[in-house]
Amino acid sequence: MVLSVFLKRLSGFSLLANVTWWTALILHLILMMYFIYLHVLPKELKIHDVYPSWFITFVGIGVISATSPVFGLEVGKVVVWITLLFYFILLPIVMHRVFILRKMHKSLLPLITIITAPGSLGLVGYFTVVESKSKIFVIFLFILSQAIYFITLGLLTKLLRSAFYPSYAAFTFPLVISATAVNLTSKLSVFQFLDLELLASMEILIAIAIVTYVLIRYCIFLGSKLIHYV
Repeated sequence: MVLSVFLKRLSGFSLLANVTWWTALILHLILMMYFIYLHVLPKELKIHDVYPSWFITFVGIGVISATSPVFGLEVGKVVVWITLLFYFILLPIVMHRVFILRKMHKSLLPLITIITAPGSLGLVGYFTVVESKSKIFVIFLFILSQAIYFITLGLLTKLLRSAFYPSYAAFTFPLVISATAVNLTSKLSVFQFLDLELLASMEILIAIAIVTYVLIRYCIFLGSKLIHYV
C-alpha cells in the first residue's frame, strides 16, 4: 500500500497504483480471516500462543488509513476506528504475554519491538483521515505510544546483542512509524511545553541507525548463506 502511494505520484502509473492498493487491501483482509480461522478459532487457544506479531495481522490494516487519501478516503475513515479497536483489545493481552508470562524463544525476542508500532500506526492513520481531531485523544494515544516506545528502546540494546535471526526485521518498521507519529504530532500544538520536533529528529536518527544496522546484518547473513551453498 505504501508502494502504491509512490506509484500514484509517477506519471502514467495511476491505474497500476490503484489496482495495487485495492489488491493489497483485499489480500490483507483475506489474510486476517485465514489467521482467525487458523489461530483464533481453535478451542484450545491459550495466551502462550499469542505473540506481538498478532498486531501485524489485526492492527496492520492501519496502513489502509495512512495511505487512503489518494485511493479511498471514506474506507480509511472506517478502518482507522477498526484499527484502534483491535489495538486496545490486543494491547493488554500482548503486554501480559510478553512482560508477565515471558517464556519466548530467543529467536522470537526481536518481535517484542512490534508492540511499539500499532499505537503509532493508529495515530498516523487518525491524523491522516480525521478532520476534527480530538486533542485529548491525540495526547492519550501519543503518551501511550511513546511510553511503549521508550520501554522497548530500553530493551533494544539487549536484543541487538543477541545472535542474528531473520526476526531482526521486526526492529525496522516499528521505529520508523513511531518517528513518523511524533513528527505528525509536532505539527499539532498539543504539547507546547515539549520540543516535539527535537524528539522527532532523535527518533528519526534512531530509526535510520537501526534500519541500517539490520540491513548490514541481513547482508552478512545472506552472504554467509550464499558462500555456504556455493
